[in-house]
Amino acid sequence: MKVFLHLGNLQPDYLSIMREQSDFRVGDRIIPASRVVIAEQTHSDLVHVCSEADCGAGFGSHPQIDAVDAMVTNIPGQYLLIRTADCTPVLLHDIRARAVGAVHSGREGTRKNIVGKAVASLKQHYNVEPQDIIAYIGAGICAEHYQVSEKIWQQFNASLRDLDQAFQNIRPRHLDIRLCVFRQLLQAGVPFKNIEQDHTCTYESQRHFSYRRDGTRNRQINLIGIEDE
Repeated sequence: MKVFLHLGNLQPDYLSIMREQSDFRVGDRIIPASRVVIAEQTHSDLVHVCSEADCGAGFGSHPQIDAVDAMVTNIPGQYLLIRTADCTPVLLHDIRARAVGAVHSGREGTRKNIVGKAVASLKQHYNVEPQDIIAYIGAGICAEHYQVSEKIWQQFNASLRDLDQAFQNIRPRHLDIRLCVFRQLLQAGVPFKNIEQDHTCTYESQRHFSYRRDGTRNRQINLIGIEDE
C-alpha cells in the first residue's frame, strides 16, 4: 500500500467540484467522486471513523459526514477531503500506510485540540502508534494577518494553556494557528522529524483562497487516501 495526498491551492477548487458533481483531476490523477468522503466542518472537535458506506459523502444525494471536522480511515481507495481558506489542513498517515486521517483545524478546532484527537483516533481504531505517524501541516493564515478580539484571544490562550502548560501566544490579539497545531502534534506523540510544514500564508498567497482577504466562498481542497501499489 501507498499513500496519496494533496495539500491544495486554487486548482482544483471546491466550488467547481461541487458544481460538476463528477470525478475530478488532481495533478495527473483522476479522483473518483464515488470514493471521496467530505466532512461538514462545523468547527467541532469531532473525529469520524469512516466506513465503506461513507464513500461518496458530499456528492449527489449522499450528505456530508454530519458535524465532524476530522476523519480517519484504513479503507484502500477511499479519499478524505478537507476544504480550507485560512484554516489549517492537517493530513496524517502511518509509516506503513495502514491508516490515514484528514483534519480541518481552524481557530475553534485548534482551541479544542482536534488534531490531537485525530491522532488518538488513529491509535484507538487502527493501532497506529503516534511515533509512527507522518503529519503534513498545509497552508493557512499566519499570525500577522490573524487578529482577533481581546476576548477571543484570552479564551483561546486559556484553552491552549489547559492543554499545554508551556504554551504562550505572546503577540496580543494575534493567533498563530500553525504553531499551535505543530505543538499539539508534538504533544500527541508525533516526532518532530515526522512533521512536514508548509509555511505559506493563505492571506498573502495569490495561489490560495483566503476568506479573510477576499470574503470568498470558495476553498482549496486537501485530500488523502490509501492506494494499492
